[in-house]
Amino acid sequence: MRIIQGQSQKEAAEIIAMTLIDRISSHPTSVIGLATGNTMVPVYEAWVRMARERSINHDKCFFFMLDEYLDIPTDHPSSFKCYLQKHLFNPLEIHEDQIAYPPVNSPSLKEAGSEYERTIHEAGGIDIQLLGIGTNGHIGFNEPGSQGDSRTREVELTQETIAVNQKNFKGQMPSRALSMGIGTILESKALLMMASGSTKASVIKHLLNHHDDPQCPATFLKSHPHFTLVLDPEAASKINLKI
Repeated sequence: MRIIQGQSQKEAAEIIAMTLIDRISSHPTSVIGLATGNTMVPVYEAWVRMARERSINHDKCFFFMLDEYLDIPTDHPSSFKCYLQKHLFNPLEIHEDQIAYPPVNSPSLKEAGSEYERTIHEAGGIDIQLLGIGTNGHIGFNEPGSQGDSRTREVELTQETIAVNQKNFKGQMPSRALSMGIGTILESKALLMMASGSTKASVIKHLLNHHDDPQCPATFLKSHPHFTLVLDPEAASKINLKI
């Protein structure tokens, strides 16, 4: 596990974005897994800016979404599909045939999970999976109690997660989602996580002090040989990186 601390949220986001830009520049056919949420907004802003500055072409890349809500239309303004279209796909002119979305409209959600796993496998696996972390330690929508070998599946969101995300919905927000499992995520060739803000300080401290703890699913990632955690000063405020 590699830990990098930026001097600000902006610098931390730029470190993430530069890592992705460098990968795409050297490997134009990269397969990238994408996360959403407030943490990723400055990451995608930096990614778009750097890509334009360096004239990086994304035409040969392929992208997988980490998760998506159930029980809302796929074009709902609060869907993760719309989020990524707004913050990344449209600004970079990424085409629909370069993107795989969780098949939330499948008649069978069990089959939907297996279908998404097959799509990832057929793409040759994910080269870099971008991740955030919830205040309760969830990654994707793998909530506390998730196991390290879990696969893409329907998940029930905790009340804590619903409370955090409710602001993105004018009415009642969904209580279910389709999410890559922890086992699915761990099969990515590299993991790149960003945590920012004081609300993430406690869970980052727990992450660094525990291993394979189902009550903090992010701890399973520490077994990955290429896991990079990028923090801003607030998220790193409860740990000592000088040892």
